[in-house]
Amino acid sequence: MEARELPWLARQLEAQKIVETVRRLREVHVYTADEIVRIVGERYRRIRRSKPGLPGKIEFEIKRLEVVFNVAYSRLQAAAKLPTTREMSEFHRVLVESFVGREYDEALRRIRRALKLVKNFWAEYRLLIASAESAVEAARLRKEGSGRILSVVRRLRKHLELVERVRRELLKTHVVAEGLPVVVVAGIPSAGKSTLVRRISTAEPEIASYPFTTKSIIVGKARHQGMVFYVVDTPGILERPLELHNEIERKALAALKTLPDIVLVLLDPSPEKVQSLENQERLLRSIYEGIVKPREAGLIIAVNKVDASAREEVEKAIEMASSLLRDVNQSVRCVNKPIPISALHGQGVGELLDVVIECLKRKTPWLFPGAEPRS
Repeated sequence: MEARELPWLARQLEAQKIVETVRRLREVHVYTADEIVRIVGERYRRIRRSKPGLPGKIEFEIKRLEVVFNVAYSRLQAAAKLPTTREMSEFHRVLVESFVGREYDEALRRIRRALKLVKNFWAEYRLLIASAESAVEAARLRKEGSGRILSVVRRLRKHLELVERVRRELLKTHVVAEGLPVVVVAGIPSAGKSTLVRRISTAEPEIASYPFTTKSIIVGKARHQGMVFYVVDTPGILERPLELHNEIERKALAALKTLPDIVLVLLDPSPEKVQSLENQERLLRSIYEGIVKPREAGLIIAVNKVDASAREEVEKAIEMASSLLRDVNQSVRCVNKPIPISALHGQGVGELLDVVIECLKRKTPWLFPGAEPRS
């Protein structure tokens, strides 16, 4: 039986992959091309000739070439240890593909091919220098071999910079790795996602009154009715074509596509909302069609900021969300109507958490032994 037929096994395997991916990312230091050249120069100047005559000169030039090879090869080899997207967890893979597409894997391929070139140049020029018939020839061959090795390094400049940028970005993004159920909170910027996540979990996201405060994926643990689950705060997503999404929005979509057992969408009917309720409805439907439905995650909708919104706007948001919930598949619908809340003051949050637990019992029963969801 394959892992995808056993949800609990697939979850554990993915969690292990996340841990392994992060371990490999942390262990690698990617040197820039300029750093490699600088280190070569520093060590190159320390080599001293120890024997007279042509044999001594040949030995000296081989040692100088060896320094160039050792520094270049070892530094490139470190970068080559980074995982390809095929070796990454699904979450990390989607993030990389969202950021730079196939360029990351292509950069790694070029770095790994460069290792073979550097090794070949070392083997070729070491033999040429060893058979040199004069000190001048030995020096010329050393200079030529060193130049070709360093030329390989310099041609990798943009590729080394790319893989290091990706490595740093992935390490900044908090992920889940214990196999607990996952609730991903989504919505437009400033809908109150971070406020809700901070209220119900251990996470401490930055809270501010302006859009796009959350720039990374923030994960906390929540406990309710004796059950523990992850709650993931994602950056805000604007309702607009995918090609117009910025890097922050692409992070949110990566989390939504790969992490959730439940997607909890917050609607913002307040006067300060950054997009209209009509736009939020289109975003909600696109999240359902593109993420919730194919993943068969649970869907919960909450109307936030009811304490700071006009009654007409709250009722409009509730009716809009209720209409969508009537249309969605029964298998993903966790509640028939949206839950009105104030994440800031806690109003309705207890009821929301009750619904989350009941939905998790249905979506991830293997994580709740002996627990039967209420009908």
